[in-house]
Amino acid sequence: MLLILAPGCDKMLEFAPGDVILAEDAIEDAEDLQRLLNSNYDVLANLLGGRSQSLSELLSGNLAQPFSSLDYTAVWNRETNFFTTTTGGVYTDFFYAINRANVVMANFDLVDDLGDGDRLRLEAESRFVRAVCHWYLVRLWGQPYGYTADNSHLGVPLRLVANAGPSPRASVGEIYASIVDDLTFARANLSSAGAPYATSDAAAGFLAHVYHLQQRWDEAESAATHVISSGRYTLQAGLDRFEAGTDSTLSSDHMNPETVFGIVGGRFEVEGDTLLNDRSWAFRDNFRQDNNMNPQLTFSDEVHHMFSLNAADDRSAWMASNGITHKVTRFDEKQYFNVPIVHLSGLHLIRAMARAQNGDAAGAIDDLNLIRDRAYGEGLNDVPAGAGAEEVLAIAWEEYRKENLCEGWELDQIKLRGVMGEPETIRGAPWDCPGSLLQFPNSSTTAAGFILNDEGGCL
Repeated sequence: MLLILAPGCDKMLEFAPGDVILAEDAIEDAEDLQRLLNSNYDVLANLLGGRSQSLSELLSGNLAQPFSSLDYTAVWNRETNFFTTTTGGVYTDFFYAINRANVVMANFDLVDDLGDGDRLRLEAESRFVRAVCHWYLVRLWGQPYGYTADNSHLGVPLRLVANAGPSPRASVGEIYASIVDDLTFARANLSSAGAPYATSDAAAGFLAHVYHLQQRWDEAESAATHVISSGRYTLQAGLDRFEAGTDSTLSSDHMNPETVFGIVGGRFEVEGDTLLNDRSWAFRDNFRQDNNMNPQLTFSDEVHHMFSLNAADDRSAWMASNGITHKVTRFDEKQYFNVPIVHLSGLHLIRAMARAQNGDAAGAIDDLNLIRDRAYGEGLNDVPAGAGAEEVLAIAWEEYRKENLCEGWELDQIKLRGVMGEPETIRGAPWDCPGSLLQFPNSSTTAAGFILNDEGGCL
């Protein structure tokens, strides 16, 4: 289980997000390298506590038009430009984390007290963080893998060295090759259990998702199976993966048992003081409806219709609808809570889709029925044993969408089906229309030859 934890030392706070970190100023010993890496997790936690996921959900068909936020409305309308501060902030923060990972790796030789084992672990963790950040970036700012036959279409800048200046966009093929290389290294060189940060299981879980989007079905199934079969994670009985503590204090003890990679938030005891790490604010403040008459983000009519087709689905309780506005209840009565990113439910569904793509309908049905038994009651809505691979795949896509509402995964599936030739649309417009990608911030244009994404609003 990966847990992105609170800072364990005040000195970590010396590394503010925008700092250009120079080795001669910040790194004197192995402890400084560890502290820098930990502060890097801190940046990543603030991104994956709902900020990035909300942008992805706004670009999919899962959400209605935002209540009042002009930036979120621009994302939903597919009209972002290089002055849209919310998207620019997410983009910039991912590159802060990438740069810190590169700074750690570039300065191993600067310290004398770094053993070989710690050096290998620090490199593996840093490459894990770098891969995750590049992957989240390329999914929002670049067209998907497979959009061109050779994946030569533009993705995002590929940053593999420390304190690199503005640079042009690399191809999506180059970005994915780097992501897979980094995650494979992390998987091979990290512990499978007992680490508070990146683990080999976390790397394998991300690889399953990455291979899936590359249509590498055998490898996606294998990576998912590695985690599922490890015995280290179990499907929880209930549907609430966003685990809150019994009071204002959260810890790893409250992380649900199916989380492979996740974020811990709440109040922590640090050197005799109580420190608040509010990691989940972007979910709480944007979606929570029990203390907000007009939350920014609500479910779309499309999602409401999907659940209305079968009221026996317990996941329909994630919505409170008056027939016009469909509010999200997944985060009700929670002030601070833990955020799962890669989890066992998602990996079962990734494996189901990979198996169905390979014609293994029976294997896919086994995975799907685990998810359906929890949502409907055991045996009450199982996938028929004789269903064919095409039917099973359609069921898997729907279950994946339902199971991951608000978590930022649906847009990937729309794009995947699009590159596979399905006539996908989002709110009446082609899935890849001008404006369907987030626009780069103005700072990116200082790189010679930098090419911005098309704008248009998908009208």
